[in-house]
Amino acid sequence: MDASLLYGGITHHYIAPKLNYCNTINNYGTIHNEYIIGLVGSKKTKAGFIIGKDSACGTIAGPVVSYSLHNNLEVIAGGYNTSFDKFASRGMKPFQVYGITPIIGVDYRVYITKNISIDNLVSIGIITHSLRIDF
Repeated sequence: MDASLLYGGITHHYIAPKLNYCNTINNYGTIHNEYIIGLVGSKKTKAGFIIGKDSACGTIAGPVVSYSLHNNLEVIAGGYNTSFDKFASRGMKPFQVYGITPIIGVDYRVYITKNISIDNLVSIGIITHSLRIDF
């Protein structure tokens, strides 16, 4: 059994960079939002959970799955609850499907060592970076 732990992150909002995001780093939609993703399974497929903060500093939690296409490339999908009140208080309306913010994207890893990498998830509207440890 393989396991991965991701700690993030730095997120760039490339579709709507000028909104009133929480924990902004610059004026171009880059924020610091903390999250942890734990994944377990095989080298090819893993399933797990994400917990952390969204772009409006609301608490998130939800399931995540991954499918490896190559040693450093995988597809990630899942979703998490969205704190609509946090977004509304900042004058924003989050993208959601039936109250869930979807996660779907291509994940590219840049290895630092054999088991430690910088994870780069390109998703709908965002690019997010995290530190990843594979066990």
